[in-house]
Amino acid sequence: MTQARPARKPRQVYAFIDTNIFLDFYRQSNDATLKLLERLKPVRENIICSYQVEMEFLKNRQYVLLTALKEMKSPEPSTPPAIFADSATNKSLKAATNSAKKKADLIRNRVVKLLQNPKQFDPVYQVLEDVFHSQSNHVLTRDMGIRQSIKRKAWKRFVLGYPPRKSTDTSIGDALNWEWIIHCATQLQGKIVVVSRDSDYGVAVKEKYFLNDQLRQEFRDRVGQKSIVYTQRLSEALRYLHVNVTDEEVAAESESMRKTKRSKRVSFNLNAFMRAIEASKSPVKSEIE
Repeated sequence: MTQARPARKPRQVYAFIDTNIFLDFYRQSNDATLKLLERLKPVRENIICSYQVEMEFLKNRQYVLLTALKEMKSPEPSTPPAIFADSATNKSLKAATNSAKKKADLIRNRVVKLLQNPKQFDPVYQVLEDVFHSQSNHVLTRDMGIRQSIKRKAWKRFVLGYPPRKSTDTSIGDALNWEWIIHCATQLQGKIVVVSRDSDYGVAVKEKYFLNDQLRQEFRDRVGQKSIVYTQRLSEALRYLHVNVTDEEVAAESESMRKTKRSKRVSFNLNAFMRAIEASKSPVKSEIE
């Protein structure tokens, strides 16, 4: 009798997630997208990260929230003709306006709490705190001796114009992150996934994503034949990490990506973000396959 083959152990996968992916959680207009953040929790030790990503997130987080706060406008009361002043319709309109104002004030107060105490009230901040402060060797911190070597290599590639680098870049942030990805890839066993919506990492054609030619060639030269994948979708990266992601969450991310243009000013949806926070308080099944 032929013995059944033992189940193959899932291949080890590590993912680098760019700062803009994290900040986009504050910009999404669909409640389901915040659930992807919950999916990160069980695989946070498989996230390649750096103090540069943490700095960029902390630097821009308040700006994103304050921009949303400034763009929120309470409904203006309408003044009907005097002949309708005592009508039931006018009274109903006033009540609806007052109710909308109260809800807008409630959201503003919630934003203030997000700013005052993010560790308690901001679910995005809470998850990323665990990622940024992981004790894993593939999370670059300022007290690691290799930091100076990574910075020197990043400065060299920045001066030479190597990607990832935008034409308007004035800092070596992207270069530092890429040098750290290369270093981690040489030390870790398994597939590397890069998640970014910045054009200097790669291009997208018909929802297919292609790593920049120079970055792919460089990865092969410096790391070898190890597999590297580029994507703009966090949901795709999570599936590479053997995390169950629902079709609803994939569709929600797709819709949000269509609305979000990195080269243009983004319209923020505070109401949706607050609803998503409430929804995230319920248990979310995020087991690993």
